[in-house]
Amino acid sequence: MSARAPALFARRRAVGEWSSLAAGGLSLLVIASLLAVPSLRAHLARAVSTLSGAHPLLLWAAGASFALALVCSACAWRSALGLCGGRIGRLEAGARYGVGSLVNSVLPGHVGEAVRVGLFSRSLACNERLWVASGIPAAIGAARAILFAILVLVASLSGALPAWTALILAGAGCAAIAVCAWTGRRKPGAHRLSHVLDVFRAAGRSPSAALPVLGWCVGSVGARVLAVAAVGAALGLRAPIAAAMVIVPALAVAAFASVTPAGIGVTSGAVALVLHARGADVTTSLAAGIALNAVETAAGLTLGIASGLVLAFPSPALRRWTLVSAGACACLAVVLGVGGFTDLARS
Repeated sequence: MSARAPALFARRRAVGEWSSLAAGGLSLLVIASLLAVPSLRAHLARAVSTLSGAHPLLLWAAGASFALALVCSACAWRSALGLCGGRIGRLEAGARYGVGSLVNSVLPGHVGEAVRVGLFSRSLACNERLWVASGIPAAIGAARAILFAILVLVASLSGALPAWTALILAGAGCAAIAVCAWTGRRKPGAHRLSHVLDVFRAAGRSPSAALPVLGWCVGSVGARVLAVAAVGAALGLRAPIAAAMVIVPALAVAAFASVTPAGIGVTSGAVALVLHARGADVTTSLAAGIALNAVETAAGLTLGIASGLVLAFPSPALRRWTLVSAGACACLAVVLGVGGFTDLARS
């Protein structure tokens, strides 16, 4: 029975990979079909033209904010790993998280989350370390659900969203708190699945030890709000911060339905729908969605490439040179990309 287990696991993994590729291909087919619609193609052409007038400094600020959000998320993973008994340095945690961002940018189906679980699990000494590390994204997702509920509630006070929409996210956060309280009084079971709740169990036994996780999640969500607001301000949107407080939770929900690499199409569409519902014209809404998706993807790719180089070269001297080289290449790529995109918009 044990001899056939690796083959069965490999077969299931292959099926999962083919399913993700099929879902990604279907999403790209839908996007291509939408682009074939003449009216939408005309709006997209005008949106690309609108991007040529975007403020470049604000777009750079948005990219830096997205990078800061990734760093805060990596620190949240590191703090959650510490609750489970794992120890890892800040640079190492950032590199392992960044590799997951790189994978998400080039592969469909949120494969990067599985990569992060595998990389972070290496810092655990227990036998069921993969199962223990699998609970980290669930715990961080629950903490973010509470923060998103607060954002939605604040947005509802201004009339941007109905107040009941915050109850759904708040319910997810309350459910996570209940799980922490329940598991904190129970010993881990013998089944492997019980180890997925180890991070909730540790948070329930010592809530003060879980505060750094929540704090880093606050920093991550706040940085994303600033990034989205900077993109909106670069395109001259009215009340960009208020719009960002609605867009960030909407993007979190849309991420569950996105199977394309870097959320291509889904992210831009979600942003465009939110902004158009807030009164922005279709052209500006599409331009904001395209710009936000492009800037976020560039930040993920840049940090992801640098993270891969950091993990590949463990020597401190080599790491410094690889980080400098990656930063220089990223700046050159952004400059060339913006220049080419501007020429395309003007043509």
